[in-house]
Amino acid sequence: MDVWNAPKGMGPYGIAATPAGEIYYVSLAGSFLGKPDLETGETTVIEPATKDAGTRRVWSDSMGRLWVSEWNAGNLSLYDPIAKIWKVFRLPGTEPHAYAVYVDDRDMVWVSDFGANAILRFDPQSETFESFPSDRAGAAVRQMLGRPGEMWGAESGTDRLVVIRAAKEAQD
Repeated sequence: MDVWNAPKGMGPYGIAATPAGEIYYVSLAGSFLGKPDLETGETTVIEPATKDAGTRRVWSDSMGRLWVSEWNAGNLSLYDPIAKIWKVFRLPGTEPHAYAVYVDDRDMVWVSDFGANAILRFDPQSETFESFPSDRAGAAVRQMLGRPGEMWGAESGTDRLVVIRAAKEAQD
């Protein structure tokens, strides 16, 4: 086992691999996206576009772009490691808090929003959000995953799992 120290002190939080096998992680306390050198463990710090964003989770899409939830800022952000640019999308609502993030097999981006007590689906083509609110207060979805045509969320605040299924025609 190799152990590597994180830059900026405490805070490594979410972690993801790209289709090319690159590893990225985010730090909530340090509020950055990090790319470790897989040989040395030295991390390249990639500062988000929003200062003190509170980067919480990260997931790669099929093109190797990184989708990052920003808890403090209420944003879903996209980092393109080839172009080295950020694009920021504010979650709808008055007090959004982005937590979990997941990119499905169609490159739709899912993000949980504690402020709205909902799971949101973001369409990168139209740059629009669709909301799937929980039917129970305090859902607190901290982790998401899926398989073709399905997105699964863990409602840690209600002790249950939820699944959102795509319409059959959308899967074809």
